[in-house]
Amino acid sequence: MNVTSRRALAALSAGALLSTLLTSSASAALDDGYPPGEAAPGRTCGTDAVGRKTVSSFTGKALSCILINGVARWWIDGDPLPAVEVATPAASVAPAASGAPKAAPPVAATDAFMWNKGVKVAKGSKFITIAGDRPAQVLIPGSLKAKVAAPLIVALHGFTASTSELMSLMDLSGEANKRGVVLAVPSGTRNNDGLTFWNATGSCCDFNGSGVDDSKYLMDLVKQVSSKVSIDQKRIYFVGHSNGGFMSYTVACNNSDKIAAIVNLAGSTYADSSLCNADHPVSVLQINGTADELIHIAGGNVFDDPKQPYPSVSDETSFWAGVNGCTSKISAIAKGAKFNYESAIAGSETTKSAYKCPKGVAVEMWTIADGHHVPKLNSAFISAVFDFLLAHKK
Repeated sequence: MNVTSRRALAALSAGALLSTLLTSSASAALDDGYPPGEAAPGRTCGTDAVGRKTVSSFTGKALSCILINGVARWWIDGDPLPAVEVATPAASVAPAASGAPKAAPPVAATDAFMWNKGVKVAKGSKFITIAGDRPAQVLIPGSLKAKVAAPLIVALHGFTASTSELMSLMDLSGEANKRGVVLAVPSGTRNNDGLTFWNATGSCCDFNGSGVDDSKYLMDLVKQVSSKVSIDQKRIYFVGHSNGGFMSYTVACNNSDKIAAIVNLAGSTYADSSLCNADHPVSVLQINGTADELIHIAGGNVFDDPKQPYPSVSDETSFWAGVNGCTSKISAIAKGAKFNYESAIAGSETTKSAYKCPKGVAVEMWTIADGHHVPKLNSAFISAVFDFLLAHKK
């Protein structure tokens, strides 16, 4: 799959997030020499228009709506893309295989702010930044009790997305403040095309072959956070969306003795389960929408590339049921009940099921009927995710 096609498909995962943060300037008068309403190079276009072409009635030049550094913009066909602006040096990468061309290393992705500017921090709470090649912002609730170790949630954004977009999708900060949970929101790195990613599996999403070791980076981050605030090492959790969900599984595969539970929203894992090295129980919550445009419940290929397979929800949860010592029996949670977690879908749309597992561990599947890759999640969803995580520890 070529870069242009991948950008077009990646827009599906970023589109709904970007629409909450960006306003289109394509219909506004800009001081760029083009008439108001004219498609013009650099002006934003609707993310649902990525891949669309037009001819400028003003200059006669052919334009395409493409992703440039994660933002959908009109650009003149054939013109070089603008350089990616970076603020920090590259993270460590694995050496290229013998005889293989050496890939350009990724660069740290950064945000001007990581949480939405409208987020209100509870009295006594504070943000700290874990510095280094890849800074991460951490929320420390004021509700933490002296000499009591706190749970830690590490939240991971999707491919092409940013940390602030992740917080727009599911703002975990309010619930973290209320429940006394430390919340870390790190950034992935940018690939050669300027798109943010986590190197989770061979299918998602290190498409330039940088070899960056994100699993090690994230566990090093856990250690650094633990050096700043007292963290309960039996209650370390990962939550990820899309590529971040893939990454949550990978971290759990490599560190099953340290991670208590993960939540994977619209992501997947290794197609070949033998690549997962988990040998300790990790509670798993897998959440999928039936109308997801990118990650299908029945499994498939990332961006429809047969070289990038991912398993079905049934296969991935069955694997973790085996790791956790669960039986193969799956039962509905609150039989017949539906839960209202998606604000754009009328009524209650989410059903829940689970394997029968030993006490203290769980493998659950939540299914959002007609849910898309980027759902509009409500506060009840966030609260239920915290309920799942905090119910499990090592």
